[in-house]
Amino acid sequence: MIDSNWRRLPTGYFTHQLVELPNPLENAPESPERIEAIETRLMAGGVDDILRRVDCGPAPRETVLLAHDADYLADLERASAGDAEALKRFSEPDTKVGPDTFRCAMASAGAVVRAVDELFTRTVKNAFCAVRPPGHHAWRNRASGFCYLNNVAIGALYARARYKLERIAVLDFDVHHGDGTESILAGLPQFRFFSLFQWPLFPFTRMEPTPENVVATPLAAGAEGHVLSDVVEHIWLPALEAYKPQLVLLSAGFDAHVEEHMAQLKAAEIDYARMTRRLVRAAGELCEGRLVSVLEGGYAVRSLARSVLTHIQGLVRND
Repeated sequence: MIDSNWRRLPTGYFTHQLVELPNPLENAPESPERIEAIETRLMAGGVDDILRRVDCGPAPRETVLLAHDADYLADLERASAGDAEALKRFSEPDTKVGPDTFRCAMASAGAVVRAVDELFTRTVKNAFCAVRPPGHHAWRNRASGFCYLNNVAIGALYARARYKLERIAVLDFDVHHGDGTESILAGLPQFRFFSLFQWPLFPFTRMEPTPENVVATPLAAGAEGHVLSDVVEHIWLPALEAYKPQLVLLSAGFDAHVEEHMAQLKAAEIDYARMTRRLVRAAGELCEGRLVSVLEGGYAVRSLARSVLTHIQGLVRND
């Protein structure tokens, strides 16, 4: 249960300076304009001034290796340095590697790790990580879908190792299936992975049969926004109450929005507000408010910025 001291703590906004660097793929939807739009909307909405802003450095290498193979991480670093052999591992257009890719990915993972630490030192009451590149399509040994390191999986595995947690919930409401996160956490008894996503849609992968520690809810194209909040209310929350997590991490993608052109769900800001409100309340009741939200998708920058503002307002609220 949330106590009065928790209510007085700020929401943390964790980011890094490298979010401003361009995507190595020309005209990629995953671009620095995403963060710029979010920052502008937060200032206009009067929220920026009440957040604890933290500019973060890279995650320690040994922490990243909790979620990724050593040879993969080494190849990502070498590819960013221009090594021709290593670059062959990143041959798809949406995994193109540039000179800053390794540094950017390590800093994004570092922001999530820092957010976890500040939760447990009670510096912040909850956290939003405004990071890019995103992470939930990154597998232990390969990149996919603009994702190179799995930020939320790294944060979850770090929390287990550093704080000796036994029950960590990772929730993913991005419109695309968090295949990388599922592949890394599947079968690990200390984790429960909850995922809603449009199906069929990129990345067109699902684990069959569904692992015991995974709650997967595929949604058909055209599903209205209230369907997403209904999944949270009627599927996720009862399972969370039974599970009693000690920490909640969100893969917060906002590309289920009706204004997105790469998917066909019909969410709006009100739906993200409802989901956020219920998940913050659940975290308060189940794990002393410990919740870290990590930006994933969302490529229509105007609706992304409005949705993130709504989401952060829900994190800031104390009810």
